[in-house]
Amino acid sequence: MTTGEDTQLHAPGAHLLLVDEKDRQYLIQVPEPELKIRLKGELLDYPTLAELHSGQLLVTPQRRHYLVFLPTLEQVVMNMPRQAQVIFPKDLALLLFYGDVAPGMTVIEVGTGHGALTMALLRALGPDGRLISFDLRRDHLNRTKKNVAAYLGDQFLERWEPMLGDPVADGFGEYTCDRLFSDIPEPWELMAAASEAIEPGGVWAAYLPTAMQLMRQMEALQLERAFCTPSAFEALQRYWQVRSPSVRPSHAMRGHTGFIVLARRRWLPPRNG
Repeated sequence: MTTGEDTQLHAPGAHLLLVDEKDRQYLIQVPEPELKIRLKGELLDYPTLAELHSGQLLVTPQRRHYLVFLPTLEQVVMNMPRQAQVIFPKDLALLLFYGDVAPGMTVIEVGTGHGALTMALLRALGPDGRLISFDLRRDHLNRTKKNVAAYLGDQFLERWEPMLGDPVADGFGEYTCDRLFSDIPEPWELMAAASEAIEPGGVWAAYLPTAMQLMRQMEALQLERAFCTPSAFEALQRYWQVRSPSVRPSHAMRGHTGFIVLARRRWLPPRNG
């Protein structure tokens, strides 16, 4: 973002997050110069939005007050349009950390949805990393591509390879990876393909919504010689309201959203013959 005499801070299509006086969030796009966008029955034009600074207070013609920010990835994930459920930020953060994703790695993802995990992985992998994403549905891959381009930028597409196919039936072909992430209902059916694709020492992180799926994945990992140290957990998130003189937990909390099941790829000696 520039300052000084250059007043065009946001190009058409750029995303901004507006936060109203009740802390409600609105993810909007800067319109083309001749167009306007509608927010809560009020029209906002290009000159107004294009020249806003991140952190600035916007007072609209109808005297509504909004704080304006460039959205964080967490705010994008929670506010972007979607038809399928996304992995929540509290789980995305833990997947990246416990999956031990680092710049320059090669990662395989199975099941993209609308791209929340895809975007998180692409940012963590950096410009030298590589992400290969498998999905059975072309519309999910197309939506993920649009979201990556819209919220991260076209340059992130250069390190992303979408694959339409079924790795359960067909495997991963010649692809190998340092880390594997799966968000599909029956990840245990990937066991053979995962054993072939993940490099020794690598991590497989599976995201699963139900306890029965958790049990099946753990049982399959415990029976598979190629994997070791399986573990499983979930994360619950509770916000606190801190307004003197009251300090108390929020009435609502973000409870169960999914389980994370982890395992390491064991090194095995080559088979004879």
